[in-house]
Amino acid sequence: MFSVGYKRYVLGTLTLVFTLNFVDRGLIGLLLQPIKEDLHLSDTRLGFLTGIAFGLFYATLGLPMARWADRGNRATLTSMAIGLWGVMVMSCVIVTNFVQLVLARVAASVGEAGCMPPTYSLVGDYFPGSGERARAMAVYWLASPLSVLVSFIVGGRLNQLYGWRMTFFMMGIPGLLLAALVKLTIAEPRKRASTAQASQQRLPRMVDVLRTLWRQRACRHLSIALILLCTMGLGLGPWYAAFMIRSHGMDTTELGIWLGLILGVGGLLGTLAGGYAAGRWFAQDERGQMRLTAVMIAALMPCFVLFLLLPRKEHALIALVPLMVIFNFFFGPTFALMQRLVPDEIRATTLAVVMLLANLIGMGVGPQVVGILSDLLMPIVGSDSLRYAMLTMSLVALWSAYHFWNVGRTVRGDLAAAYA
Repeated sequence: MFSVGYKRYVLGTLTLVFTLNFVDRGLIGLLLQPIKEDLHLSDTRLGFLTGIAFGLFYATLGLPMARWADRGNRATLTSMAIGLWGVMVMSCVIVTNFVQLVLARVAASVGEAGCMPPTYSLVGDYFPGSGERARAMAVYWLASPLSVLVSFIVGGRLNQLYGWRMTFFMMGIPGLLLAALVKLTIAEPRKRASTAQASQQRLPRMVDVLRTLWRQRACRHLSIALILLCTMGLGLGPWYAAFMIRSHGMDTTELGIWLGLILGVGGLLGTLAGGYAAGRWFAQDERGQMRLTAVMIAALMPCFVLFLLLPRKEHALIALVPLMVIFNFFFGPTFALMQRLVPDEIRATTLAVVMLLANLIGMGVGPQVVGILSDLLMPIVGSDSLRYAMLTMSLVALWSAYHFWNVGRTVRGDLAAAYA
């Protein structure tokens, strides 16, 4: 129905939307220390700002957005969401205290909540085959490392020149431009006839979606693994820059370049490697995909030990390279498999339910736990408190790897049952 060139254009545009969707998260992480000093905030408040304040609204609003995406025009929803995100990120320019910053973050979460479900679902429709979907999903998830390159390198330089408020303002402008591009150029791939027929049908009940997620063993373990991994990843993500500033004395310009390159390029390599392995080596072997993913996630633990405990900043930054490559490996195979385990009509809703839990627990609780642990450890270990708080959180990687391994036990039978 669509040419190869147009499908690639759509994938690139949706990846760009998803990239911008992540940019302000990287910015808030990079600029956490300057914000702390400017607004005189504790680590507990910073944990609330990067966790519950953003994650609660982002997660809960994602569900109704996903229900809309499973029925309505996903291109229109995407356009509205990324436009709203741009306006709300720009609003940070008027922030002068903690309450205003919390409100700005909450408002930005509304726009972000509407981006992932429709773009994720659109990629699945434009690339329906098993192998091509895994590769397309790997490209789509390049948004995560690409956003790091933009937010850390560009954001670090802008902060040095104009301060953190103007940095947020300028980073929000592309969202408005991209909103118009999506609205004018991206077609909804659902046929008119099938859309008209679907409009007369009732969406599957939420209880049926939840039942599918729980009763199907591969889906259950995959969901738990993702929730745990998000708890660790989102819990630690906002603190990388603060850790390097406190423990190794780096400034935001230097740190923005190094973290941008390491997290960005490492993330690109890891995401592409995961998509390549899933689409080439294990194209028809989901069990192999999940077992390899489990091994990679378990390997994160020793990488975190090196990154957090090595005494010199150069050695810590070198240790961060394999950590980022390994951490981003799971995106392609994991999210491609999730699309195949459930019926098409609940694809966006299924993702939203899993991400609701992942974000409520991961984004909502993860950074807050690290912040609280850091404050509690301060009287014991002094300025190294954040180091050991992050090390404690990294143990969750082993728990997540256990559930990824268990996905491989039943995935073949569950896929066969789903397509019977």
